Amino acid sequence: MGMSLLYEVLEPLPDAESALRRARELLRDFADWADDPDIPEIGQVVTAEQYAHARTFFREGRFMTRAGRRFPETGLEDFWRRLHALGVLRGESPYEVQVELIPELEGLWPLPPEICLEPWRDAWPPLVLSRLEDTCREADIDALVADVGPLSFDVGWHAALRGLPSSKLCGVQLCLNSVWTSQSAEPAQGTHGVYLSIGTRNRDVQEEWLAATGLALGEPLLGW
Repeated sequence: MGMSLLYEVLEPLPDAESALRRARELLRDFADWADDPDIPEIGQVVTAEQYAHARTFFREGRFMTRAGRRFPETGLEDFWRRLHALGVLRGESPYEVQVELIPELEGLWPLPPEICLEPWRDAWPPLVLSRLEDTCREADIDALVADVGPLSFDVGWHAALRGLPSSKLCGVQLCLNSVWTSQSAEPAQGTHGVYLSIGTRNRDVQEEWLAATGLALGEPLLGW
């Protein structure tokens, strides 16, 4: 199976609104058609500022260990004791702890490097997310971007890029307060990026096509 390549558009994008506007400009300028935006992927909460903002949207989340480490483990016992002292129940999973996003949890920051918090995405107003849906409305993206603050999320638009033989896995990727690394976005507060995805079946013409866009582009990254 082929892997799409993402190319970052290298230009200043100082805020979330300008990044969203640029993503839509790319679709307008280079796409014959575009699907509705995918359901946004909500990023990890990695700072106390993000946690305070997340509480205005989310009621629950989960503390997770990175790289499959178990709770508790060397270096994590103190973190677990602090959670327990706040009334958090252990639960059954060895890799995560479900929590209500109460104000007292803000005192846990900065988190240990091995720990991250992932909000439950199912109730981020105004977007009521259904597990049966793959896409959302453009108006939902506008509302989320207006309220995103320091939180990170990424969203993609699948599109047929004009002049490429195949539209498979082609489109535009938007990363807010995050950067694309390899097949996923990682939190990077204050950094916003827009990426072109040139699909899996356009290798023979991709260099010529990319040059013809006239855009300054970054190095290829493994994408969708």
